Amino acid sequence: MIGIFITARLGSTRLFQKHLIEIGGKPMIKWLIDRFNVGFISEIKDKKIKIFIATSMSPENHIFRTILKDSNVEIFFGSDSNIPLRHLECAKANNIDYILSVDGDDILCSIEASRLVLKKLLETGNVVKTTGLPLGMNVIGYSTLYLENSLMKKLFKKLETGWGKIFDEKDTVTLELECDLNCEKIRMTLDYKEDVLFFQSVIVGIGNQINTISDKELIDNIVVNNWNEANYNLINKYWQNFNEQKKSEN
Repeated sequence: MIGIFITARLGSTRLFQKHLIEIGGKPMIKWLIDRFNVGFISEIKDKKIKIFIATSMSPENHIFRTILKDSNVEIFFGSDSNIPLRHLECAKANNIDYILSVDGDDILCSIEASRLVLKKLLETGNVVKTTGLPLGMNVIGYSTLYLENSLMKKLFKKLETGWGKIFDEKDTVTLELECDLNCEKIRMTLDYKEDVLFFQSVIVGIGNQINTISDKELIDNIVVNNWNEANYNLINKYWQNFNEQKKSEN
């Protein structure tokens, strides 16, 4: 079975309980879940794919159970500070053979890229990732077996930022996707209040088609309407913080 693991927690200090911030009367995390529910509707119905919120055991994360009680998503509480270990724990507990890893901050993560990754992953069995899309749209997938073997090679107490470093590059298949619209100036991840303004503009602006819109149409709309101007000035700040946190976990 394939598991779509949405990694999220409610202990963020930069933007308090960011996954619960509402747009159009719906929490951010629900917009992300609904995109995958629609994008993989037949596979979910046939029980080939299951969606999980992979969160930590911190007490505040139990709110997910309340917020998502009427959804088809399962909540898994695992390792507090080691995300790949949390994924392994979830996979082992639920008989998951292949994992599509989705960051809960990436509210409009690409469904098209997810399909490409899963198709290739079932062929190769190791690690598959995409590049070329805006920050917050690319995805990565890996087999449970390969994840377990990778974690066994080197023990880390904390793996939260840039934890993909546990995978060997020679085993990683990279799918390079083309973006002709200056994608490096589009920031599609949730960390700051400016990101909330960005997602609000995009989701409200596109409306009911947000769950079915193609990547190209989505990016075209963002560029044409200048929605990326709400948060593109944070791109350098984000990568600076990312690299500093990654370095602290080595």
